[in-house]
Amino acid sequence: MLKNILVVIVLLSFSAQSQTLVKGTLNPPQEYSWIVLYQLKGAKQLYIKNVTITNGEFSIAIPENASKGMYRLMYSQQNDGFVDFIYNKESVELNFNPENPLESVEFLTSEENNIYQKYLLEYNSQQQTLDSLQVSFFSLQDEIKKTETTNLYKNEFENLEKIQTNYEAISKTYLANHFIKSNKKYYAEHLIDTPQEYLNSEKQHYFDFIDFTDKELLNATFLSEKVIDYVFYLNGSEDAQVQNGLYKESVKEVLQRLGEDANLKSELLTLLLHSFAQIENTVLIDFVIDTYYNKLPETLKDQSFLSQIEEKVTLAVGKTAPEITWKENGIEKKLSELTIAKNYIVVFWSTSCSHCLSEIPQLYEFTKDNENIHVIGFNLENDAIEFNNYVPKLQKWTTILGLEKWQNPVAKAYQITSTPTYFVLDANKKIIAKPDYFSDVKAFLKAN
Repeated sequence: MLKNILVVIVLLSFSAQSQTLVKGTLNPPQEYSWIVLYQLKGAKQLYIKNVTITNGEFSIAIPENASKGMYRLMYSQQNDGFVDFIYNKESVELNFNPENPLESVEFLTSEENNIYQKYLLEYNSQQQTLDSLQVSFFSLQDEIKKTETTNLYKNEFENLEKIQTNYEAISKTYLANHFIKSNKKYYAEHLIDTPQEYLNSEKQHYFDFIDFTDKELLNATFLSEKVIDYVFYLNGSEDAQVQNGLYKESVKEVLQRLGEDANLKSELLTLLLHSFAQIENTVLIDFVIDTYYNKLPETLKDQSFLSQIEEKVTLAVGKTAPEITWKENGIEKKLSELTIAKNYIVVFWSTSCSHCLSEIPQLYEFTKDNENIHVIGFNLENDAIEFNNYVPKLQKWTTILGLEKWQNPVAKAYQITSTPTYFVLDANKKIIAKPDYFSDVKAFLKAN
């Protein structure tokens, strides 16, 4: 019996010692009450578990089957309410100021995280110095100042190279080494004369230090962040057609670099589709799906995901507005069948909305005598009382009562979450604008 008890004690002791934890302190604790642990994998943020924060402190047991890589501790839904750390099968203890987590984080254990954090602070600071010198150089006219700035840049460039070389050597036996090498950014050894030449250089060398075959990078967000930056921030034009051409070229460039890794392609294509859906770019969504996504192996395609993307852009500019039906003098009418104007404005509003009561009269005065514009006012109400009182003031509009307010089927189809909400349509009932306020409606119609 005693022998069995001793065996149990030994096993429990071994289990306690082998369990890895991430422990932390928020200093000052503020009012944060919970923290969530995520694993960062490719373009995904995978939920692991969450715990409460007590007096600014927390402790999370990391699952035994958790893979090594980059993890995230999120304590706020705000974009900067998180701290990332490397998990390499060892416990991690840290503290940080929740108001300034990225620069204040201090790792009390884990030499690996200490090295990586110090590297980021030093390297990023040196990057800012070089960027500042390059930007100032663009506008310099005085030859003496140009020479001084050139010499200073050369020295700072050498310092940046020393930082990178030093930390690559220090981290050689750590997982952090993969992230440090891929974080390196290309800088020309000399200053570049014009912004356009600089941008061309940025694009040409953007992926110089990213090894797309390095599987460790899949256990972080490096690849996804690099791809998003390249596609969306290094390719810009005010002309929509030119912009779409730039998007297509940048997507093509990224996909060529991925080689034959179908899993990585699937993850990054999913990320790109999400991103294009956010800006409601249906042209690029169709391009990415037709050119790349549909050519993935069947096991990597997700039809439910594609349906979600399609749903997100149902109301995008260029899409046909969802159908609206109503009765007028006992006769059923349809939005799609109206032929009385060149443009239509569908406005969702409510008599209980003070902002609506300010904007609707202005919209009526602006449109009532314009034969090229017809307004469909869709009232979201809980009953018909106020609607019936207000309708006589809008005689030249089509006014429709939508009961059940936010639960009204038409309101749901148009994804209405606030009032007033405007949609401007062309003669074919395609959405051509989604202004936020009456002033935006007025400006758009006058410009077009």
